Amino acid sequence: MKPSRRRIRPTPTTRYLGNPHKGCCTFQHFNGDPLFPDNQWLESGPTSFPDRVTPGVIPGYLPSTVAYCRWFWKTIEPEPGRYDFTVIEKSLELCAQRGQTLAVRLMPFGSAKAQPALPDWYMERHETHRWIIPWSGKEIRIPDHNSEVYLQKWGDVHRAFGERFDGHPLLESYDVAYAGPWGEGAGQCASRQHERFATIYAQALPQTPLLSLFTLEQLRVGVRSGFGWRIDCFGDASAGCAPADTHTPLPLSYDHMFDVYPKHLALADGQDVWRRRPVFFETCHHPMGWFETERDLEFILQQGLKYHGSYFMPKQTYLPDPWLDDLKDFCRQLGYRFVYRQATVSKRVRPGSSFHFDTWIENVGVAPIYREYAFALRFRQNSQEIVHILDDVDIRGWLPGDAWIEQRVRLPEAIKPGVVQLAAGLVRRDTKQPRVRFAVEEQFPEGWVDLGGIEVLGTRRTPRTRND
Repeated sequence: MKPSRRRIRPTPTTRYLGNPHKGCCTFQHFNGDPLFPDNQWLESGPTSFPDRVTPGVIPGYLPSTVAYCRWFWKTIEPEPGRYDFTVIEKSLELCAQRGQTLAVRLMPFGSAKAQPALPDWYMERHETHRWIIPWSGKEIRIPDHNSEVYLQKWGDVHRAFGERFDGHPLLESYDVAYAGPWGEGAGQCASRQHERFATIYAQALPQTPLLSLFTLEQLRVGVRSGFGWRIDCFGDASAGCAPADTHTPLPLSYDHMFDVYPKHLALADGQDVWRRRPVFFETCHHPMGWFETERDLEFILQQGLKYHGSYFMPKQTYLPDPWLDDLKDFCRQLGYRFVYRQATVSKRVRPGSSFHFDTWIENVGVAPIYREYAFALRFRQNSQEIVHILDDVDIRGWLPGDAWIEQRVRLPEAIKPGVVQLAAGLVRRDTKQPRVRFAVEEQFPEGWVDLGGIEVLGTRRTPRTRND
């Protein structure tokens, strides 16, 4: 049979796809929940979970497939050794209902009287220190971050969390947060203690993407430990308007986007972390504050794309109307975005034989996907449907740019002569159903990309002789 092939070139689209593990995140809320009023957010995560939900995207916000929530130690371990993970379980339930995954941070204590301090039982039984918060002048009690008891007790929280939730399909990521208010790094912590905490997190949650906070030594250890990273003041590009604090030794005023992030990434050798682990941006205050103080939005977003971010969390606050399109476009470019450029497929094939298949996929996002999904072909003939996974294709290696698949694919034995319809998709291995959509128009509602039909020829007849 003379080789004959057909090319398929789907039409790219710029529309929102609702793909997992990327884009805008809700904060202390879930899809359909109201925004925080007056741009004032809460650091304490949700403890009540109302049933009512507004359909669609909340006005003034962006669509989301990731909910980011954080809770204080006091909520999780109200008594020594008794862990209450009800809020995590309820949050995962809501994520399942509302099409999201859950990114989590557990925090040792807050920074003000309005935020929870260390658990009462910890302060009654173990040594704490008086500490004046540099950016507010308020006094709080903090643990000795270098002590064995703090390492053990705070480490036990994460071990218990990991035992319960590590590998949960809806657990998106987990912050490595142990030093200072909210765990963001302020306070004295020796290099050895950073290493020991990193080991605790890595052992407790081996299947969960871990994100290092951004103080320099914490980031250095995180990079060496194979963690991703997150920044908590993305958009602070005020060029000298912020007061100095313990994030940097400079006594003068500074801002994070100029004086912290590029410096710490370079010194920690962390510029290439994005190739293997995710990068998360939490806004400095909120974008409405950027707008009101005339921040340079173009510069901020350009820096975010340069850092190859996957997540953007703008505090569940109302986004400036004039900037909404720019922020939508920014979130569209974050993480991965796979355009199915072309497939070349044999036109005709005999039953049970193999056929030529190659395909070009371009990742037009700024990062890879960090979770495992399988590239699969679907064969559909009459009422029969067969999904074949290409086991040697690992989509986690699809960095920004081009990916190419070329191989012989064997036609399933159950396919009979006639026409079989071919489609491609990125599926979960357990369900063999598409979970990640390609950015193309020619796509069935369930997420398969239409690659047209293949003619399956009948069995070749043996020529008759005169004696037959």
